[in-house]
This record gives sequence, C-alpha cells and structure tokens, in this order.
Amino acid sequence: MPWFRQWAVNEQEAVELRSFELSVIPGLLQTEAYARALLTGGRLFTPEEVDQHVATRLARQEILTRDKPPLYTAVIDERVLHQPVGGPAVMREQLLHIAKLCSEHPRIRVQVVPTSVGAYAGLNGPFVMATLPSSGQLVFLDDQLDGRLVEREVDVVAVRIWDTIRGEALSYQQSIELIVKAAESWK
Repeated sequence: MPWFRQWAVNEQEAVELRSFELSVIPGLLQTEAYARALLTGGRLFTPEEVDQHVATRLARQEILTRDKPPLYTAVIDERVLHQPVGGPAVMREQLLHIAKLCSEHPRIRVQVVPTSVGAYAGLNGPFVMATLPSSGQLVFLDDQLDGRLVEREVDVVAVRIWDTIRGEALSYQQSIELIVKAAESWK
C-alpha cells in the first residue's frame, strides 16, 4: 500500500500523534489477537497476507514504547468497546491491554466519547493527526478503500474538529475506568 508507506514514515518521526477512531481500536493499540480477528473477519486476505499485515501493525507499535516516544492521544467512540471483534476473550484482552499501556506509559492517553453524546463531529469518520518536528501537522484519513495523506499543513478546521471531538470525551481517568468496566463485561 504505497499511500500508507509515507504515513508510516511520518508516524515514526512524529513528536505527537492524535487519533480518532469510530469503529475499531486504533492500530497502534491493538493486540495481536484483535488485529488478526479484524483482518480475518472480512475474509478478504489470505492467511499469509493476514500474517504480514499483523506483523507490520505490531512492529509499528514500537514507537509508543521507545526511548523518546511521541505523545499519543487516542479518542475512541464507546461503541468500539462493545463491538465483538474476535469474541469475548479477545475483547477482554484488548481492553485490558489498553488500560495497561496507559498505566505503564504516561505519554499514552486514551479517552472515550460516550454513546450518550449522540451526534458529534466524530461521526463523520476516523483520522490521525501527526505533529512533525520540522513541518507542522499532517492528517491521515483512512477508509474502506484507501488511505489519504493530507500533505498540506493542517488547517484550523482540522484542529477544531479534533478539539470538538475531544471535548465530548470523558476525562482520561473516567475513560480508563469505563474501558476496564467494559473489559470485565467480556466474560
């Protein structure tokens, strides 16, 4: 996927990453079992392709635990916590993994937008914003068919959308408590 290669380079260089996901756990936070279940669920990939995609996804996660990791903030819609990807055991492991990452790595923060919010700006789709040390901010838009890197510097509208979504989210502590509670419900 040539469009993703450039984003992966930017992701490695970023000093800050801000991610919003509406329907899945962000790739940088996924466990192997969750990623595998997600990639096999549509029956679009061969087992070899699934193995390759999972390995690539897991290798990318190294940026969050390296010596000088970027500040990583992920905002997810509450529905993600209840979407049965891979079954109860996979979901429980995935959600506890997020809570553990957040407790062990102070530069990783996850917040949840509760379903009680109703309509909000995030319903228009997921995105990731990267702050690069030399060239400002870039946005990566990912969808079913393609990914698109917005190479011009992020404008005020993109930042406003991020701020609006994050403003609807629970606090960091409330979010972690909700994630752990959701994990416990996956028995």
